[in-house]
Amino acid sequence: MSVTEDGLTLPTPPLSICILVVGTHGDINPFLGLADRLLALGHRVRVATHALHRRLVLTRGHDFYPLAGDPRKLSKWMVKTGGTLLGEAKNLGAVPEKTQMTHDIIQSTWPAVTAPSPDDLDQRPFEADAIIANPPVFGHIHVAEALGIPLHVMFPQPWYYGTRDY
Repeated sequence: MSVTEDGLTLPTPPLSICILVVGTHGDINPFLGLADRLLALGHRVRVATHALHRRLVLTRGHDFYPLAGDPRKLSKWMVKTGGTLLGEAKNLGAVPEKTQMTHDIIQSTWPAVTAPSPDDLDQRPFEADAIIANPPVFGHIHVAEALGIPLHVMFPQPWYYGTRDY
């Protein structure tokens, strides 16, 4: 439900929301909590992430779409380079493979927001009304712009500032 300036309560229409996540199990978990809540509010939720996380997504009741890329390799590269440009410059040998994987991830974002899920035996059509993504997806902004839909880029880990809960 949403409330207008006049205090009127209006129903929120059910949306098809695609959550695009590149990363490890620790990266995807906070997005699954968000997906659970959106599903409970009546929205259709597709989580597009690496095939390694397929079972985790499907057991939560969400649509799954496989994004390209191997989170184990991405994590290994991050540790090796420290996630910095200087670290990348010191490890130029990995650049061609990393560039190809980034290209493949970007290319997999379009079908993730527009195509039926390969796991859906009924092949129900899917076209996202909104996208939620983490920054390493890269292609998120391009597919949102092409579809003319909202995009929310977020990093849901409380790394910088403590809270009462953490």
